[in-house]
Parts: sequence; structure tokens; C-alpha cells
Amino acid sequence: MSAVARRVALKAAAAGAGPRHVRGAARLSQRLAMQQSYRCASTGKLFRGVESQAFVATPEFRSSGPEFPVFQIMDESGVLPAGEALPFSLDEGVKMYELMVKSAVYDQFLQTMQRQGRISFYCTNFGEEAASVGTAAALEGQDMIWPQYRELGMFLWRGLTAQQIVDQNIGNEGDSSKGRNLQVHYCMLDKNVQTVHAVLGTQVPQAPGAGYAYKLGRDDRVSVAYFGDGAASEGDSLTALNMASVYGAQTLFICRNNGYSISTGVEDQYGGDGIAGRGPAFGIPAIRVDGNDLIAVYTATKQARRMAVEQGTPVLIELMTYRVGDHTTSDDSKAYRRENEEEVSEWKKKGPIPRWRKFLESQGVWDAQKQEAAEALAKEEIVSAFKAGEAKKKPAIKECFTDNYTQMPWHLEEQWQFVEKHVREYSADYTIGKFRGLDGPLPPMDPSRARSGPLTSPPPPSSKTERTTMVNAINDALGVALEKNPKAVLYGQDVGFGGVFRCSVGLRDRFGAERVMNAPVAEQAIAGFAVGLSCAGYTAIAEIQFADYIFPAFDQIVNEIAKYRYRNAGGGAGNIVIRTPCSAVGHGSMYHSQSPESFFAHCPGLKIVVPRGPKQAKGLLLSAIRDPDPVIFFEPKVLYRHIFENADGDVPIGDYELPLGQAEVVREGTDVTLVGWGTQVMRMQAAADRAAKEGISCEVIDLQTIIPWDVDAVEASVKKTGRMIVTHEAPSTNGFGAEIGQKIQERCFLHLEAPIQRVCGWDTHFPYAFEEVYLPSVARLQDAIRKTMSF
Repeated sequence: MSAVARRVALKAAAAGAGPRHVRGAARLSQRLAMQQSYRCASTGKLFRGVESQAFVATPEFRSSGPEFPVFQIMDESGVLPAGEALPFSLDEGVKMYELMVKSAVYDQFLQTMQRQGRISFYCTNFGEEAASVGTAAALEGQDMIWPQYRELGMFLWRGLTAQQIVDQNIGNEGDSSKGRNLQVHYCMLDKNVQTVHAVLGTQVPQAPGAGYAYKLGRDDRVSVAYFGDGAASEGDSLTALNMASVYGAQTLFICRNNGYSISTGVEDQYGGDGIAGRGPAFGIPAIRVDGNDLIAVYTATKQARRMAVEQGTPVLIELMTYRVGDHTTSDDSKAYRRENEEEVSEWKKKGPIPRWRKFLESQGVWDAQKQEAAEALAKEEIVSAFKAGEAKKKPAIKECFTDNYTQMPWHLEEQWQFVEKHVREYSADYTIGKFRGLDGPLPPMDPSRARSGPLTSPPPPSSKTERTTMVNAINDALGVALEKNPKAVLYGQDVGFGGVFRCSVGLRDRFGAERVMNAPVAEQAIAGFAVGLSCAGYTAIAEIQFADYIFPAFDQIVNEIAKYRYRNAGGGAGNIVIRTPCSAVGHGSMYHSQSPESFFAHCPGLKIVVPRGPKQAKGLLLSAIRDPDPVIFFEPKVLYRHIFENADGDVPIGDYELPLGQAEVVREGTDVTLVGWGTQVMRMQAAADRAAKEGISCEVIDLQTIIPWDVDAVEASVKKTGRMIVTHEAPSTNGFGAEIGQKIQERCFLHLEAPIQRVCGWDTHFPYAFEEVYLPSVARLQDAIRKTMSF
């Protein structure tokens, strides 16, 4: 028995307690002593990361916390409670009402246009006008907004015109996104509003990135993510809440809980107390608001914004409303609504427009005549805009290809030049009169633009070098990038510690914990966070711990990062590099050995780089970090500590870049061309050494950049040698080697002396026990060289 327990027992005995009470007191004192010994020195709690202060002797299971009340100031009667003052002027209140009316009139008209087949799709906002207008009015113009597809009122508040709305829904040349997006996918980058996101919830993890940037800059700005109760079920939304909480990002999460996600009601959408209840679980202040009460919506948003800026915290707002219309024009809600027509009618009566109209009428600032005039004006605006919009042509055909990258790479130039000629030659098969300029002469074309290789090249590196490893070269490149660019942020799992491969070791000490950060284990949140940082003017250097773990981030990378510039028509997410260790390591098996570059090569908008050695790793990484387009930088991890005895190990001192999109002829030859990247370059060189002993001269090309790849360099080599072998660790089927082989066959058919061969990983998963058999080894390359030479 401990000293504490003995003292408690003696006191109990002295007080006349029986043996049972003495034993109970002793157990209590032991528990208290144990709790004291368990306490974490850094937090004072029992365990790090939780708020628990005490152990208990019986199991306690909890399924809910305290009930979230619904914040409401004005009920459906439209009467302001006695003593309650408006948080804005009556004039502002009238403006908000006019925009809500305008939203409803526009919705009704455009829904009719869809029914007439004059636009293909539409999504209305009926019954949710206060949620959109009220929040927008409470924000400041400098706040960044990440909308979903039911925020028409917010767009109107920020200044979106009837003509812009119509042009976007028609997809004509007046559309700011050049006719690329589905209807209602508006964008106002000049007003700090990102493009509406079609993929449910993907915008939510992006908002904290911008919110964190505003925190770093000590800015009076917040980042605002709008989403619905359906999107709240996405993993993106949950990881976003955690990411924002961990980093204290100045972010408002505004959830419109309208009861339905298409046909799925909230009863089937989530368990627990709605969406607001999730806030406390992540340490985020949260509030539930009557979303039909304009005053309550405005007040809660205004206060939440103040909290986010002044306290450096994200805030979650759940707006309770009701979707009185269909999900979209492709939907008939009568087939699934739980409420009958009478109940839906009641919801309409207590909606935001009738409620706010009653109040304005009670103040003498609104009447039936003004209502009629407001509706007539809105109808005239949208009808006039639609007539003008239908008279406009579609954008020039070149806009189909622009904005995937800052500058069109060779393959898009090649494709555009072909299309311009093709549609004219087969004009009967295309509606060429609808496209701007397509019924006229060919636009000017520069054949040199269809050549591969970089359009500009950086200055050559310093002649002073030092022999080092790839891991040190990467660390050096990251240090240079962070030192030269105060708005560069490096983050990822274990990055603060130095990373599992130690690529970032020491950088947190040099540049601070605000710019070199550990990230939660949530790859989609890491990728989404990069979008927000980039849109806020920062450079995001994200690390995915293994390339095998990149797939949770696949949606953010291919549907968001890759498409961002294209759907925004030039603006948005660039200055993003995602580093990730890839390929075989000798003992990694299927979850630590994959080479997934071909998955991403299929997606326009991304650049993909794989270095072969320390010199290339540093120079290419610095180029990737500074490139205005997003880059995935695959690092062959088996090379991290490999000792390079050749010039690849001699790394220039200081800052230098190697151009993206340029292949390097590592070894000149005359008989056969070997093409590969990353670790395969060493294997190609070894195979070339063996072939040389047999009198075969191999030309070895390191592609370095997968997208855009240097086709001209490979073409020139194959026209010289007449033979080609392409090799990579990824499985053969649909690997990037197939694309290389097809393009070279197309360009070099009459020069080929033998069929193009591929030496790749097998079409099975990467096996632990059979790695030496799986890999495209030196022996397999040697065998392929012999076969192509003897063909």
C-alpha cells in the first residue's frame, strides 16, 4: 500500500469507518495516485491529445454530447423580438431581399429554359436564398469563397450579372470559363470566388489551405467553404475539419443542411446530431442556425468570421433549411420526398423570402407594388441577357486546348493544329458555324510550337560541385526553395521530424514550424490543402510518404489540381509540387514498391518528373517547385543513399535548375535506343555495358520528365539506331512505355529495323519474395537487346 493510501486508510479508521469503507478509501487513494503518475508532463492531462482528467472504475459509453440548439432571431411570422436591433441597416436589408427575389426569378426562368431544351441542365436554389445571401453579406470582399452549386445568392451579392449567368449556362464565348464547365458552375476569381465544384465535397479540404495562408500573413481574411449535408459525409469534409483544427486555419465551414442529398434524406445520410455536432469532436467552435432566418444567418456568420480572424480558429456553421425544389432539372423530388405536398407548401410559407418580406412590410419599406417591380426588373434582366447569350458563338476551337498548362506543350499544340484542319476538311460532320472563327481561314500556326523540349531553359549551374547522395541533394533543394521564397510551405507526414527518409531533416529548425509542418495522416487533405495555399499566393511543397499511399489523394490530384487552371480559364492552383518516394526498394512488397506514374500521365494538367541521381534530383526539384504548373515529383527511394561514382553524384553548389520536359542522352550509341527513367537508367547503363562487350552500341536516354516527354529527342535517336527498347518498373499493360512506343512507331515507322520492345514490371502486384524476378532487370534488358539486334 502506498503512503497516500495508508494515510487515507488511517484517517478513515480514526473516523470510525469499518474495514469495507477503509478498503474503498484505499482503492480511491490508489486511483488518485495512479492518475497523478500517469499525467503527461507537457499537457497535464492523462494522455497527450485528449482532454481526459480522470480514470473511472466502470465503463462509460457515450453516443452524443450536449444538444445543439438552433440559433434563431426571427421566426416565420417576420416579427423582430422586442429590444432586438438589426445587425445591418434597413437599406442593406432591402438590398438582400431584392437579391433573394432576383435569385428566385432567375431560377424560375432558367429552369423553364432547360425544360424548353435551350440549356441542358439547371440547379435551383428555391428555399435556400437566405443561407446564400445572408452569409455572403456578412463576409468581407477580401474573403476567399469555395462554393458548391447552390450559392446563387452569394454570387449575386459578389456582383455576378445576369449576362454572366446566362453565358455560363449556355457555354458561349462570353463565359469566363470559355464554355468548359457544366451549367451553374460560376466563377469570379476577380471577386475572390473560386469555380463551383462539381465533385461533391472536394472544395472543403482546399479552403483550410487558404485559411492557413491568411493566418501566416496575419491577414484580415477568412477562407469559406460552402457544402451540403450530403457532402458532409465525404471523407474530404471530415479530413478538412481535422486539418483546419490542427493548423488553426482561418476558415469558415458553412453547411447547408436542407434535408436531402438528391433523394437521400438525412435519416440515411448520417448518424448523430447533424453536422454541427462534429465541430467539438475536432475542437472547432460550431453553431446551428435557422437557415431561413436572414438575421440569424448574418449574425452567426459575422461573429464566426470575427472569431476566425481574432482567435485563429476554424468555425463550423450548420444552416438548417429545406430544399423545396428538385435537386436539379434531372430530378423529380415527388418520387422520394418524405413530406407530402401540404408539408412542402408549409415549408415554402416559412421560407426566407416570405419571412423577410413580412418584416420589411412591417417597417414600411416594402409593399406589393415594389414586389411586382422587383420581379419584373429581374425578369427583364434575365430575358434580355438570354436573348443576347443565344446570339453569341461558342469560343474558338483553340480554347479546347489552352489553360491545361501555363504554356501549351508540344502534344497539345500538335492536337490543336490537327483539329483546326480536320474540322474544316470534314465540315459537314461538325457545326462549325457555331464556333468563333471556325468558318473562316486557318488561324496562324507556328510549327516550332509543336516541337518537344522546354520553350525556355534556365542558366547552366555553377561549375563548383560536391559529391553527395540523392537524399542530401533533395534536402539541399528544399532548403534553397524555402530560403529564396518566404511564401513556400513544406508539409507532409513526419516532415517536421525530417521525414521517414530524412529528406527534410533540419529544415524545421531553419525555417520554423509554421513553414515546415507535420501533417495529419490524410492524403486527400494534404493534396487539397495545397490547392488552398496556391490560390492564396503561396507555393505548396507537399509530401506523400510513399507513392503507394497517394491514391486517397487521387481525386484531389486528378479532379482538382490537374483541372483547376483549365476550368478557371487560366487562374487558380499552380505552384504545387507533390513529392513522393516511389518504386522498388529491395524489401517493400506491394505497398512500398509501386511506380504509379502512368495513372497520372493520363490526366491533362499535371507535369510528372522522375530523377535518376543527386544532380538531377536537386535541379529538377527546384524547377518543379518554381514551375507555375502542378508537378508530381517521384523520387526512386532505392537511390536515396546510393553512392554515385559518376557525374550524377557531383551536385552543383547553390541554386540551380534543370529544365522540365527535356530528356538527356546519357550515353551515345548507334545500334539500339534504350529509353527509361529513374532507377531504370542505371539498369540501362549496365545492360549497355554488357552489350558493348558483344559489339552492340546502345544509346541510353533518361526521359526525366514523363509529362511533357521529349518526343523529339527519342525520335532523333531512333531514326539513327532503327531500334528502341523502353523500360519501366510499372506493369507493362497501359504503362507509359506503351505511349512512347506508339508515338515513336507513328513517327519512325519507316526507320525501324525491328519491333519496339518493352521491358517492364509484370502485370501482377509487386511481390515480396519474387522481387528479383518481377523487376525489369539488367539481364532482361540484355535479353531484349539481343533479340532486337537479331530480328
